[in-house]
Amino acid sequence: MSDSPIVRPKHSRSTSITTSKKNTSHQRKPSLNVQQQQQQQQQQTPRPDIRRHSSSRPSLNTVSSAAWSSPTFVNSIGLKLQSFLNPAGPLLPHSKHGNAFGGTAKPSILSKFIQSRLIRFVALFYVIFSVFLTLNHTWKYFLATSSDNNKTIGLKEANNALDDQFSNDWVPQRTYDQDDTYSLMNQMTHGLKMSKLFSKSYYDAAKNIKPFWLKASNVPEQDEVSIVTTATADTWEDLKRLTVYWEGPISAIIHIEQDDESLVQKIKLEYENTPELYRNVDLHLAHIPGDKLSVLFPRNAERNLARLLAQTNYIMDLPHGVIPATDLRRTLESNKERIDSLLLAGDVLALPTFSFKSRQVTRDDIPYDKSQLIFKLSEDKMVLDDKHWKENEGPTDLERWMDAESLYAVEKYEFHYEPVIIESKTIQPWCSERFLDSRAACIFSSYLQGNEIWVLPDDFMVQMPQEDGDVEVTDFDNVVENRIYAKFYWEQCVHHARQLDALGLWKSPRSQHIRSQCSRVIQNWGKGLIDIHEDSKTYQIHIISRKSVILLVE
Repeated sequence: MSDSPIVRPKHSRSTSITTSKKNTSHQRKPSLNVQQQQQQQQQQTPRPDIRRHSSSRPSLNTVSSAAWSSPTFVNSIGLKLQSFLNPAGPLLPHSKHGNAFGGTAKPSILSKFIQSRLIRFVALFYVIFSVFLTLNHTWKYFLATSSDNNKTIGLKEANNALDDQFSNDWVPQRTYDQDDTYSLMNQMTHGLKMSKLFSKSYYDAAKNIKPFWLKASNVPEQDEVSIVTTATADTWEDLKRLTVYWEGPISAIIHIEQDDESLVQKIKLEYENTPELYRNVDLHLAHIPGDKLSVLFPRNAERNLARLLAQTNYIMDLPHGVIPATDLRRTLESNKERIDSLLLAGDVLALPTFSFKSRQVTRDDIPYDKSQLIFKLSEDKMVLDDKHWKENEGPTDLERWMDAESLYAVEKYEFHYEPVIIESKTIQPWCSERFLDSRAACIFSSYLQGNEIWVLPDDFMVQMPQEDGDVEVTDFDNVVENRIYAKFYWEQCVHHARQLDALGLWKSPRSQHIRSQCSRVIQNWGKGLIDIHEDSKTYQIHIISRKSVILLVE
């Protein structure tokens, strides 16, 4: 036995120090009692049976009992959608793949595109939308109700009725909606449209207007001149005589009493049997109570209607009983460019009217050129007939016309002047329909706008003799018309003065006519307006401003 002491192991917690080449780690060793307790617990815990099939692949019995249960099925669908929209990526970041898995390839653009969440969401939405759309169409195809079939049959019958109603000559018109086969304007009654066009006329009279009651067979050129005129049962023969002297287009209003159907049939028969009528005359029927001129549908309204329905760009307003004695169509054709430029600028062409002193006139007595007319004037058989003036007097200026070889402008205009004029259908103002029969009102509005009146030097009109009973306007009506026209004169002066001032044309040559005609009128109107002061919130006067008054009296 040696003297060296005996070393016994100690059962206490100690720390072993493991040294490696790279680093040093301090690990705490568990005590012996702790290890023994862990071994005993592992022996007591029963081990589960080890099967060949892993938990990720359950048996058939498991699938049939759990997979088809409602909550589990919905959850599985949700998991599938979530996994589709959020595809699982690698657990390590891409920068660590090289060390952990021995290196990897750089991801392509296509893989990034496929793995995009937005792209997968759009694809899923498209698939769901396509499925529902297919189901919807399939449902409608197989389960359509009988009412749809009835509607289809009804539409076919309606189309067949329309085919029977419209012949092959029917011309389709522009509509407001390309999907509709009708225009909304067609839903308005004829009376409503006519009463709006002629607001100062009686409704029952306006609704009985029949445009193009009898239509001419010839189609005129747009640059021709159409005569617009009116006729009654008493002046029907005058219209027939007019077609002998004028072979161009005519737009005529025939005024017939509302209850006189026999006269309607008589005129229709004569129209169809007279070549000069059915070739060139568009006849528009005015079925109006009474056979005489009436305020229910005045003559000026008839003029506007005939002008509206004329088929050419230029018109000539002709009163009944007046005929073109010369070859006016030839004159217009030979000077077409010059005349077109004047009419398109707003000017009008005037033709002087001459009448016979004797009532016994034959066709041979009518002069056909200027030289014959001058000879008859020298014999005192014919006179210049400017309405409202004495014989051979008036703004036409007979002496100047007899010596004229070219167009000349009217210099002595007066607001009662009403010669036969040729004008543009679209540019000129419409005739005021407050008058029974006043062509002067039509010309006056145009003159105040600054338009010139040019007198043709070689052509003229002839007023044929009329019987004493042919006068349509009574003396009482003449008094009323003159008083209305005096107020109309004032009104038109103010209106056109304001219009020129608003257009900035007051200091231009276009204001010369209104300055010469209306200076005193506007000054008188202005005196009554300048000192009026009213509360602008309750009442305003919009007739003319102080500025316009000052300009007009300069």
